[in-house]
Amino acid sequence: MSGRILSTRCLNTLMFSDPYAKLCFTAHLASQFEKVTYIDLDTTFTAYFHAGFIPANRIDIYLPSEGRLMPMIKDALESMDTSSLVIFDSVNSFYNLFRAREKTGNLNHLLSVLLMLLVRRGVDENVPVLATSMLRYRKDGGWLQSPASRRLLQSKSAAMLSVERTGSDIVVAVVEHKSIAAGTQVVYKDSLITV
Repeated sequence: MSGRILSTRCLNTLMFSDPYAKLCFTAHLASQFEKVTYIDLDTTFTAYFHAGFIPANRIDIYLPSEGRLMPMIKDALESMDTSSLVIFDSVNSFYNLFRAREKTGNLNHLLSVLLMLLVRRGVDENVPVLATSMLRYRKDGGWLQSPASRRLLQSKSAAMLSVERTGSDIVVAVVEHKSIAAGTQVVYKDSLITV
């Protein structure tokens, strides 16, 4: 079900409030695909991968560094011809990388362009692109996405999913999808990463 829940025709979004649940699900996805291009802007996946906690097939990991965003994205785009999944982790970390230097409007435009370049290449290569986005807790209203990323991801996503932990299981719920009913849940038994 992991692969079938993702669209190859548009962006896929994974929302999460628990970073560990997101890590476990992206690790599960990485193990289900032959080759993964992983753009790791928050570097958590990379740390677990290099520590040997994430068994996976072939993964090309791209990490941010000062002045290297565009070359990194270019390298990721070029690697997509042999990839079977692209994960952009995470939208929130993208904003954190640049917030001090750029206005939010400029960042929204840049993020939109980068994601659409990845999706366009994904469509051409029949490769799903998944972007992760952390939900923030508001004292008066529960969990929600930041306004900037919410508008972008809602307008560009064919599949919107959310993930949470339940005991030792990971539960992925369909928020919005073109062919799967909203509210549908997929449970991945014993999918937590053990350290």
